[in-house]
Amino acid sequence: MKPLFDPDRISQEPYDPLTAFVRLLREEPDCNGIDSDLIDHLLAAASFRGASDISILSNAQVHIQIRGRVYLGTKRILRPHEVSAILAKLAQSENAESTLSRCGVLTFTYDVRFDTSNRRRYRITAASVTVDGMKGIEISARSLPLNTPTFDSVQMEDELRDHLDPQSGIIMVAGPAGHGKSTTMAAITRSQLENKQRPRKIIDLQSPIEFTYRDVLDNNPAATSFILQSEVNEGLNLPSFGGAIRASLHRTPHIIGVGECRDSDTLSACITASSLGITVNTTMPARSVAEVLGHMVRLFPASEQASRACDLIRSLRVIMTQQLVSQPDFSGQLAVREFIVFNDEIRDRFASSHFDNWTRVTDRIFKDARNNRKLIAQSFIQAIETRIRKGLLTRDAADQSSGSTFCQTR
Repeated sequence: MKPLFDPDRISQEPYDPLTAFVRLLREEPDCNGIDSDLIDHLLAAASFRGASDISILSNAQVHIQIRGRVYLGTKRILRPHEVSAILAKLAQSENAESTLSRCGVLTFTYDVRFDTSNRRRYRITAASVTVDGMKGIEISARSLPLNTPTFDSVQMEDELRDHLDPQSGIIMVAGPAGHGKSTTMAAITRSQLENKQRPRKIIDLQSPIEFTYRDVLDNNPAATSFILQSEVNEGLNLPSFGGAIRASLHRTPHIIGVGECRDSDTLSACITASSLGITVNTTMPARSVAEVLGHMVRLFPASEQASRACDLIRSLRVIMTQQLVSQPDFSGQLAVREFIVFNDEIRDRFASSHFDNWTRVTDRIFKDARNNRKLIAQSFIQAIETRIRKGLLTRDAADQSSGSTFCQTR
């Protein structure tokens, strides 16, 4: 029988947030190798320290990220065969390394069980890399929250909340990798699931499934809304998001969650679902509203872009892009968002302009929204200024963040 999780293996040693090293384990593995349960304790120790991400790399020390700052988590370098063993353990497959060599990237979830009733979930992404001229592996583990996020926990702006449960249309959550897109989308899905006035059937398509919403359903036993989740990936019953969305249309959903809108097939299926009266929550890697709009149009062939641009404007309900900004003492992170809520006036502005000019249209909307209450829109610069004015963010922290640098160059 697998031994129980041993909390005594985790270091309780205090650390300075401005130092380079944060001890994870009381005793690091010796050169004789890694025991089968070390990875569970390593992940749990990082979570205990408040780490959002753990990076395990061939011929390198373990790195962790706490509130946006990178630290070393071990003193000893992990050898290639040890990282291979860790991958096999996480993937629960002795063939994981050969599968990774063939596919280039593996993505899945992994649970650490502390006892019979408590566990912690991680999203694992393994990639083939080159280390010192040799073939290696990098394993990135993202710690998933124990509870489904809420609008309060993701610091959702008040002016956006009432617009995140439309009758139909696309809600797009964008941002750079690692800036909380999936977490924010989960908070939106939670709010829709908890809406007692409008019970709905939600189909959630993810790669991999990060949030199960079990806590939401358990806390609302009388609710009639329900959620059905499927994992989309090669080798599974649902190999692509586009195909999964189209298959979902025959199941009469009110809402479809789409893990990432990454190609024209997926975006086309999202538009189709929207036109049928379905709400679609999805994400995209982009750093601004204008970048989201441009990227969506460019996903389609040049011959289709003009017509697809019109389809997009009719389908969109909200675009928000977010970046997490670390506070100077690394005591926490703030979500800074740029967004536009699409009403008839805003749709008319975009529809009457060629999509090559949409960046200028977007900038004009942000400026006009300052004095026009009918326009619900905010640029990154405006978001940062609001945070500073409320005392939630300092100017130095804003200047040091990638988000504010991006804003200043727009």
